[in-house]
Amino acid sequence: MKILVTGGAGFIGSHVVDGYIAKGHEVIVVDNLVTGKRKNLNVAAKFYLMDIRSDLLKVVFEIERPEIVNHHAAQPSVPASMKNPLFDEEVNIGGIINLLECSVKYSAKKVIFSSSGGAIYGEAETIPTSEVYQPRPLSPYAISKLASEHYLNCYRSHYGLDFTTLRYANVYGPRQVPHGEAGVVAIFMEKFLRGEIPTVYQYEEEPGGMMRDYCYVEDVARANLFAVERGSGETL
Repeated sequence: MKILVTGGAGFIGSHVVDGYIAKGHEVIVVDNLVTGKRKNLNVAAKFYLMDIRSDLLKVVFEIERPEIVNHHAAQPSVPASMKNPLFDEEVNIGGIINLLECSVKYSAKKVIFSSSGGAIYGEAETIPTSEVYQPRPLSPYAISKLASEHYLNCYRSHYGLDFTTLRYANVYGPRQVPHGEAGVVAIFMEKFLRGEIPTVYQYEEEPGGMMRDYCYVEDVARANLFAVERGSGETL
């Protein structure tokens, strides 16, 4: 099957690409390399250096005619979205609309979308938090992810374009950049390798410590592999 992966040179997207290629799929990668890295690219994938907002994206679709579109390209930072919400909207919402329009025009069958569990649910009052918990987005980034999910529902209803949305928790693993609010595992590992002691904060309002749930990147890649044929119209 021919699969187009946006953000396929990034931390998570590159592992998704590797998983698809290992299973015999033909993979096309679209990435602007702002946060992605060439060294992450699988040599068996066909690569287009391009922003997902570009009008030239339709040329890629016209040439390649992917059956599945896997969307990982994004503005990924919550703090950055607070500082520049318009840019966040342009990339995350404008980008997926461009992708959906191309998918419909060139007859793609399905979009697999990388959403965000933690950001969308906000400060959940119920722990553990199920997928049916009412979203409470508290940042432009979270709002853009939730809006993208609604666009997927809209395009499925009006055009029959199938989708599966995967709401990731905190993903960690090889190729993760050791900085940013989601990179604590990579940050700690880098410090250990340097012989340094990582900084751990304690808060008076959390005397027992704080917890976050993490998901290994290869498990995320497997979920994207299963989503090719499963999870029709579902948010998981």
